Amino acid sequence: MKTRVTTAIIFGIIIGFFIIPGFWSVHFIVPLLLLIAILAPGEFVNALKKRNIELNKFNLLLFYLSFLSGLIYLISQKYQIRSANRLLRQPGLALTTEINQELTVRLLVLYGICIIILGLFSLFIPLLRDGPSGLKIGIYNIAAGLYISFPLFCGFMLLYTIPIGWFLFVLAITTPWICDSAALYCGMLWGKKKLAPKISPNKTMAGFYGGIIGTVIFYVLLYIFLVPNLFKVNTSVGGTFIIAALAIIISILTQLGDLLASSIKRTCNLKDFSNLMPGHGGIMDRFDSTFFTFTAILTIALLVYIF
Repeated sequence: MKTRVTTAIIFGIIIGFFIIPGFWSVHFIVPLLLLIAILAPGEFVNALKKRNIELNKFNLLLFYLSFLSGLIYLISQKYQIRSANRLLRQPGLALTTEINQELTVRLLVLYGICIIILGLFSLFIPLLRDGPSGLKIGIYNIAAGLYISFPLFCGFMLLYTIPIGWFLFVLAITTPWICDSAALYCGMLWGKKKLAPKISPNKTMAGFYGGIIGTVIFYVLLYIFLVPNLFKVNTSVGGTFIIAALAIIISILTQLGDLLASSIKRTCNLKDFSNLMPGHGGIMDRFDSTFFTFTAILTIALLVYIF
């Protein structure tokens, strides 16, 4: 337990090293996405080797770095990013500023082109090399590529297209911590019935519901006490119920992300993807749930700002 706590503190400090400067410029957070993109392919490849599935590490790296196509475009256009600090100087602006829909579509198209090219490469190179037997590896390469590539792109989109993107990015990072902690303690106290014994024997229904309740409390507290002070807007009872409903959805997706990662590890007969962080596993172990929160929170934000 001591090792696990020590590692968690060090991990939190490292995350803060990227996140805190992002308050003034989201460019500082991009290296965090790069770090995940660079470390994850090795963990994924080594895990699937246990099942005699040989993925192309370089191919996965290209998938995971696909979000850089959008960054290169933004730099080439000399696009000006509103910092969270600048938004807070003008009460209510962060919540009323509309997103640049044309820019959002362009970034989506650029990413889509990269994924299509990489998908074709991943599928047909094994086919041409190994014949019909290469189809299985091609499909695995595409699935493993999208599993992390799309969430990283969603994290990038949060930072560069959503006016309050920095706050939502931080929320996506912290939500799994809150949800997992609440699930752990509720499971320890009241857990009896197993949630998915064939995937993760330690997870219980009490932990599942505890994670949802913990996330709802966290989101509601943020909405009541933090949002009015940061954005200078009034809260409402109706808004509180909406936030609670969104928290339930995001919490469920967070725990599904954890279950998916657990199923991959169990299939590969692994406890953790790597030993990069003692007591916590590898980079994929730490961000497995975050991959789902990036996607969920970006989708909700786009729906709110567009509609």
